[in-house]
Amino acid sequence: MPTAEYEYKAAHKRVVEVKGPASHKPCDFCGTFAAEWSYNHQDPNEVYRDGYLWSESTAHYMPLCKRDHWAYDRAFRQHGKPVLAAVADALTQAGHQRYDDEHRQAVKALAFDRWRVRETGLGNLTSEESAAITGGYR
Repeated sequence: MPTAEYEYKAAHKRVVEVKGPASHKPCDFCGTFAAEWSYNHQDPNEVYRDGYLWSESTAHYMPLCKRDHWAYDRAFRQHGKPVLAAVADALTQAGHQRYDDEHRQAVKALAFDRWRVRETGLGNLTSEESAAITGGYR
């Protein structure tokens, strides 16, 4: 049987395989570039073993910047799931004070371009399809 650490890392690797690198996404809370995929603690079938907590479903991971990931996980460790919705709201409000709409829109546009280039490189989009789509950011 694989170790809990191995399965935890494998779950995160699957998220990257399915959703791409977190650095190609805006942070769900503040809107600047994300750095890591974070488990949102909403999976009713989450796995907890040997001190590791994860979801087998990639749907339960969100892209977060390091600052917001740290704060979100710290709130979970200290207070549990009941506070996470309020923490997410507070982190979003704080992020909107740190970064203006222009910054968040620029990050979205760059993140979309990174996604488009990645999907083209993987063969999921043809060069023609890639050139034709802009995601509404241009």
